[in-house]
Amino acid sequence: MRMRPRHLLFVAAFGVATLAACSGSGGTAGVAPAAPTPTPAATATGTPTPRPSTSPSGAPTPTASPTPTATPKATGSPVATASPTPTASPTSSPTATPTATPRPSATPSPTPTPSASPTPTTNACNFTITEFPLPAGSAPDYITAGPDGALWFADNGLSKIGRITTAGVVTEYATPTANSGPFSITVGSDHNLWFTEFNAGKIGKITTAGVITEYTSTNFFRPWNITSGPDGALWFTDNSSGAVGRLLTSGTGATEYAVPGQGAGNNREPYGIVAGPDGALWITDFLGAIDRMTTAGTVTNNYLISGSEPNIIVPGPDGALWYTLSFQYAIGHITTTGTNHFFPTPTGGPQSYSNGIAVGGDGALWFALNASAIGRITTSGSVTECPTPTKPVGGTSLPFGMTAGPDAAMWFTENEAGKIGRIPLSSVTANRRQPMKQ
Repeated sequence: MRMRPRHLLFVAAFGVATLAACSGSGGTAGVAPAAPTPTPAATATGTPTPRPSTSPSGAPTPTASPTPTATPKATGSPVATASPTPTASPTSSPTATPTATPRPSATPSPTPTPSASPTPTTNACNFTITEFPLPAGSAPDYITAGPDGALWFADNGLSKIGRITTAGVVTEYATPTANSGPFSITVGSDHNLWFTEFNAGKIGKITTAGVITEYTSTNFFRPWNITSGPDGALWFTDNSSGAVGRLLTSGTGATEYAVPGQGAGNNREPYGIVAGPDGALWITDFLGAIDRMTTAGTVTNNYLISGSEPNIIVPGPDGALWYTLSFQYAIGHITTTGTNHFFPTPTGGPQSYSNGIAVGGDGALWFALNASAIGRITTSGSVTECPTPTKPVGGTSLPFGMTAGPDAAMWFTENEAGKIGRIPLSSVTANRRQPMKQ
């Protein structure tokens, strides 16, 4: 059985009738992380030889011919999820009505200060990893580089949005809705941070000054991952409704589009989403598929990825898309024409499924592994895995989100450990093909 973070197992229901926005205060004092105590890393040995899982000859194996599938649900036209509110111009988009006037969260007090200098840990793979502890109870999920030169993350455990500078200064802002379950976060075309609230069934926006606004709609049920689309709108997966949602950065125009069902039950479980290099949205489905959707909401292709659960997907430096997987213990690669390929990860077993993935400034892709490890894969398929300094006995630090920082480093979250990790790319040496020793 695929392990999932405990924060994904909520079953609350929501009945919000109209598109609305609310904002509130809740900024908390920045926390100066204490110096983490580095622990020795495992010794890496061996050199994995990447190979496709579907072709013994090493050549990528094309998937089944793309099949045009679903159109926007119901009538085939976009279905607005909220009744339009009259605006000053009859041609303008429906306007979200705030339930409260947006206002800045309380100024963090005391002023955030840099943590004591943490001691970097260099492991057997020659990745130098530094960990920054977060406040007690934190469970960070996804992370992204903000427009202000800092890193921003969704703290599911405390229902806060966190900010960490490249020097390790942490500030967190509480969401107006308690126990909202922040999960995924991205930068919008308006240069604000946008995030999903899985428990609350809302989409949130936070400015770099800490002002939070929440948006809700009758069709927002369980928004999961979010991205900025090629059309400048926000696009997100809605797991409970089996759909993909779209929201303008003005907070208006909420619309959802159905994705193709899988198997005899015609079930859908969209999860990851990203703007592809071809101007379309690419969506992963936990039930074993990858979909291509236009910005008009039409699914043009439904590629089956049998026997796996595709997770997070990102465009790679090679013009294709790369994605993480469960059960296959591999990193997936799919071209915009649907040719799929798997690269096995050295660490196998139920603890080795991969979560977040991001392109680094070194031209490789970096990914988070459930088995308290960070992985790196080149576009030619050379894989390296290295353990995190925090590796609980009998447990996992649960590396989760991954992003490239503005400081020529990779940043990642550790959900179970309640930490943020940093790997400077300058620490990555030629010794890149060693797998993590079991």
